[in-house]
Amino acid sequence: MRIADVHEYIRSSYGVSATREFKEDPSIEVFARPDSGKWFAATKNIRCRSVDVEGDGRIDILNLRLDPRAVAKLRVREGFRPAWRMNRNKWVTLLLDGTVADDEVRSLIDQAYACVR
Repeated sequence: MRIADVHEYIRSSYGVSATREFKEDPSIEVFARPDSGKWFAATKNIRCRSVDVEGDGRIDILNLRLDPRAVAKLRVREGFRPAWRMNRNKWVTLLLDGTVADDEVRSLIDQAYACVR
């Protein structure tokens, strides 16, 4: 799944579009629930080495706010990392490089949306 696919899934499922909340880094796109204003997802294209991926290239990532028990289980799996620049107990970084199946990515987005009610 690509960043554009993530954005379209969130927009079509929840009617939420990304906002750019960080003046110092406007390339970070954040999604918040319209009813609570709480963030549940964020996307960015970053250097591979920023998330311990080999190579000098760049990679798309999706940060998700999940239950801490789910975060602990996910971040030891392939395709996941401790949260990039977020609370590592409540957030996990998912590499959008095809390692994680699209259906699982969508399911995790749904869980993140429900988590911040």
